[in-house]
Amino acid sequence: MIGRIFSGFLFGVACLTCVGYDFDVMKFGARGDGVADDAPAIQKALDAAQINGGCVYFPTGRYRLKKTLEISGVSSAEKNVNWVTLRGCGAGSKLLGDGIPFILAGRPNPGSAKPWMNGARIEHLTFSSFDDKNRCSGIDMALMLRVFVNSCNFLRLRSGLASTLALTPYKDPTKKQGHAIWIVRIDGCTLSDNSDFAVNIRRAFDVAVTNNIIENGAGGIQIGFIEDAKDAACCALRIENNVIEGLKDKGKPAVRLCCVVGGQVTGNYFEANPGGDIEIIPGRGGWVRGFVIAANTFQPTAKQRAGDYGPIWIEKAFDLTVCNNFTSGPRLLHSKCRQLGRNVLVFGNAINNPPSIGFDGATEAERKKYERLAAANALNRNRIVLAGRAGHTGIDSQRGIVFGKNTISYGDAPADEGTPGDIIFSRKPEMKDGRVIIGWYCADGGRPARWLPLSIAAEK
Repeated sequence: MIGRIFSGFLFGVACLTCVGYDFDVMKFGARGDGVADDAPAIQKALDAAQINGGCVYFPTGRYRLKKTLEISGVSSAEKNVNWVTLRGCGAGSKLLGDGIPFILAGRPNPGSAKPWMNGARIEHLTFSSFDDKNRCSGIDMALMLRVFVNSCNFLRLRSGLASTLALTPYKDPTKKQGHAIWIVRIDGCTLSDNSDFAVNIRRAFDVAVTNNIIENGAGGIQIGFIEDAKDAACCALRIENNVIEGLKDKGKPAVRLCCVVGGQVTGNYFEANPGGDIEIIPGRGGWVRGFVIAANTFQPTAKQRAGDYGPIWIEKAFDLTVCNNFTSGPRLLHSKCRQLGRNVLVFGNAINNPPSIGFDGATEAERKKYERLAAANALNRNRIVLAGRAGHTGIDSQRGIVFGKNTISYGDAPADEGTPGDIIFSRKPEMKDGRVIIGWYCADGGRPARWLPLSIAAEK
């Protein structure tokens, strides 16, 4: 009991110290009435906090902003580790952007040649547009380093958190320069009714998007841009334990990845997203390498379940594992997926389980329906691909040994489809008209393919 009282006392002292009332935006002149422009007063509080570090506190109010707020996250006392904290009262502390591109952005470190904003915590604030017809975005993540965004709301914006600029004004604005974000955590936030991707990040290293709710907007999470495919990639990405549902734009999925090396999409719940669930940039030329898609749950719409839809749509991937996911639809991988890449493993996924399964199992009719649907899309079967670059030799556990476009494999019967020149050796050679039928070769490709017997003369 004494320990609890002591801990509670310390927690209260810590909160008072953090709020401190030295950087209470009301004491710097902010009114929070939703009428006055509070941007100049809040900027004064931010600048004061950044001298030696501290917490900028937003009491309950509606803070109208006609200029983007800027933080550098740097103090003269501690160059390397200095956390500037912005803290509000949750839904009670509303930052309302009025005719500005972003509500909050980083700025270069004072006195430093490095352009990154270094070190910030943003907690318990609500970001929204002052005018729904003229929406702004929440936080400009470009050039941010060591940033934690926790328990915030991003409502009725263009994007909640974005890093999409092609130019940076910090060195030479006439030249196109690369930029990135580094060590960013977005956790426990609600992103609702936004008109673009809720999280839209261009170049990133060590980014975790976890435990968020993304709902009722245009798109979910977009990481990586095809324009950066030749000279940059997003690394160490984790998208975990999010709920992403009810997105409205058919052209914007729940998760879109491009040019990502290393990471995972795990433990998320996807429901009723007409634009799709997980895309590894189909039709755009992107790629993903060293990635895991696992333990996600997908609930497609009735229209999606009736069509050729699959919640995971992969264009090109290397060293990819898709495992232990569940979908209520008839397939996990979109039927438009083709040869996926090198070292692609698909296993242990639950697809379209019959609804009446219980202690006695499924009925015979349900079992047959399930088997028919599972067989309709071969990509959803367990698959191992060990192949070199396109046109080279490799091994595909579904197709056999691959030589360019052709394959050599073993089977009990000709396949449903094939490419002219494919060969299937029979597991049970049989004698016919004095010859041993050892397999089949594909004379005409397609589905169904035309397979002709492959035979050798029998010894007398």
